[in-house]
Amino acid sequence: MKIPIRSFDIFFGTGGVGKTTLATARAIQLANEGQRVLLMTIDPAKRLKDILGLGDDCAGEIKTISELPEIGKIKTPFDALLMSPPKTIERMGQAAGVKELSQNRIVEVLARPNGGMNEILSLIELQSRLESGKYDCVVLDTPPGPHFLDFLDGLEKIKSFFDQRFVEIFTSLGRRAMEQPHKGLMSGLIDKVVGAGVNKLLSYLQKVTGEKFVEDFLAALEVIYRSRSSFVSGLAMEKKLCDPLQANWFLVTSVEQGKFNEAKEIQLAAAKKQRKEMFLLLNKALIHQLESWNPEAGSKAAKLKESLVIKEKNLRDITKTHFTGLFDFPEIMASSPTQHVKELALQWSHHANSN
Repeated sequence: MKIPIRSFDIFFGTGGVGKTTLATARAIQLANEGQRVLLMTIDPAKRLKDILGLGDDCAGEIKTISELPEIGKIKTPFDALLMSPPKTIERMGQAAGVKELSQNRIVEVLARPNGGMNEILSLIELQSRLESGKYDCVVLDTPPGPHFLDFLDGLEKIKSFFDQRFVEIFTSLGRRAMEQPHKGLMSGLIDKVVGAGVNKLLSYLQKVTGEKFVEDFLAALEVIYRSRSSFVSGLAMEKKLCDPLQANWFLVTSVEQGKFNEAKEIQLAAAKKQRKEMFLLLNKALIHQLESWNPEAGSKAAKLKESLVIKEKNLRDITKTHFTGLFDFPEIMASSPTQHVKELALQWSHHANSN
């Protein structure tokens, strides 16, 4: 079947299956066909940096790729973005006029790679990039394993944080913020929090962490609230990413033993998101190469070929009942990462334009 053109191509799957490489090849294929593409990776991989020639200092900044070694000029140069939570926090603070957002100690900890806000900030970053109107398609490379679902769950985290439980605190804080933008916020917030019945928690935190931590904690609530429009903007991504008319979901696995079972677990979890349309990308497929291999009948090589063919055919048969479509990518022996991606981009072109 032909791959539909959507506003989002989302790649997810377990580690070590070639997810990042396939996502990069897809971005190159689309760009060479005239699409304006943003390749965004939430969990920047060393391989992607090597392919695109990006250093660590590029994280959080748009880099335009117009030419690559062994691939040559890209018909329509595409943009690449390595996700950087601290840079996103900084931009959010600037947009909201709350420079303290990126200076708060608690927010700084939460914005670290494993700090718990990476998924939320990725949604916010993605939304802000789309608002520019520059792109026809965003190719999204997500973290390995079930972290893709954590990415979507970030939406629920935003909703939970700004729900009714915080209305009284934020209403009071908002009124004071308008009346005295830089004065009296902390004392007013402390009064409201204590009045809401969490004084025991604050007392405990103060004993364990010290008064300075509690002050930073309350200050974090303040600056997050004052920047709430940026946080809430990420909610707009939920329907877009889960809408089959707007987003292709590509679950990547490989023929290697054990990888499909892991991918199946992710597929079942994704189904709980009410996502019914999903494509499987079978990487390192061997069946087409095996067809041209003719070992001597009865030899060990012949038995190996038979075993590999049966294994791959069984895997393909199983996937027919679980996925909208299956696209395979052969095992490629390349002299460099860019040559590897070049070959995969050609394979993408074949899949994209065949019926």
